[in-house]
Amino acid sequence: MKSKKIFIIYLFIIIPVFSFSQKIDPVLITTLDEVVSETSGLIIYNNKVWTHNDSGGDPKLYRIDSINGSVLEEKLILNATNIDWEDICHDGEYLYIGDFGNNSSGTREDLKIYRILLADLDNEQLDSVASDIIYFTYDPSIYPEAIDKSNDTDFDCEAFIAKDDSLYLFSKNWVNKKCYLYSLPKVPGHYMAQRLDTLDTQGLVCGADYNPETNTIALIGYVYGIPAPSFLVVLSDFDNNDFFGGNNLRYELSLNGYQTEAIIFRDNDRLWFSNENFLGHVQSLYEIKLSTLGLKEENLHSVCEIYPNPTNDKISIMVNLPGKIKYSISDAKGNCMIKTSKKQFVNQVLDIDVSLLPAGIYFIELLGQNYKIQSKFIKL
Repeated sequence: MKSKKIFIIYLFIIIPVFSFSQKIDPVLITTLDEVVSETSGLIIYNNKVWTHNDSGGDPKLYRIDSINGSVLEEKLILNATNIDWEDICHDGEYLYIGDFGNNSSGTREDLKIYRILLADLDNEQLDSVASDIIYFTYDPSIYPEAIDKSNDTDFDCEAFIAKDDSLYLFSKNWVNKKCYLYSLPKVPGHYMAQRLDTLDTQGLVCGADYNPETNTIALIGYVYGIPAPSFLVVLSDFDNNDFFGGNNLRYELSLNGYQTEAIIFRDNDRLWFSNENFLGHVQSLYEIKLSTLGLKEENLHSVCEIYPNPTNDKISIMVNLPGKIKYSISDAKGNCMIKTSKKQFVNQVLDIDVSLLPAGIYFIELLGQNYKIQSKFIKL
């Protein structure tokens, strides 16, 4: 019995585990012109960086120099007012401006998204561009009555992306510190936002961006209260609009008391984000390289076990880690024999039928919410 236990451990192959506790040091690119002191959204289009201010100012977009932070160009958005602009995104044809900030009372009735042609934005001969409007509401059966104080609602929103035929909104929940995912059509009209899912971000989400080349979403925000650390969430390996069903990695940034508001993919490796002028932290543009988000190795023998091994008909996997997983089983030549979509552990155990596999050595890969594990087993 003792020798069998040693044999099983010898077969177990460990690869690095993603760590939620890792702290990231962003690199300062430049401070930004005081004209955009409330920088709240970012996009890059044709290598031009655009931002906007938060609330109460002119309904304008500002093109900024990413080297020295100066304002290079301004665009007035016609048919628009800036009540509480919180984020911008684009889909290659249109740019969308989210006027959906809702923290003062949590009961705004004029939530809207402006839509403009990217071709107009990119035309330096135009000082102003036309817009049309997407109006929306939250489900009235759960939408609250007016509250007595600001920053006390779960119906605030400061982040969204465009993907396929929809816009996806990521809420800023002041009460439960989670993030709700909503969807809207991205054509002008009147709609009710459809709530799709919830992610425990453990903080306030303030900006989002989607990279279609890598099918990855980045969320930026901060934890409300002292010392108010900023955080980054990277969502990847998801199917369709199941954004929270893939890998969800949360990193704390070494920035305390910063109002981190907007984020973009500069390319497949670099994330840029900006912060508002707040508590003495001047408005600035920062960079994080995804390739530098190193993986912290952990000993998984204490949290993962596969048994029986060798086996005749099934294996059971016990992983003392959270979330759903995808798994695949390959033979010794690398041929994929079994592959599945996301499955939920039942009491931290997953049973897999391998009775139809020929006798031999097999490799299994488990892809979880914040970890990836490889092991091998013997089929008798």
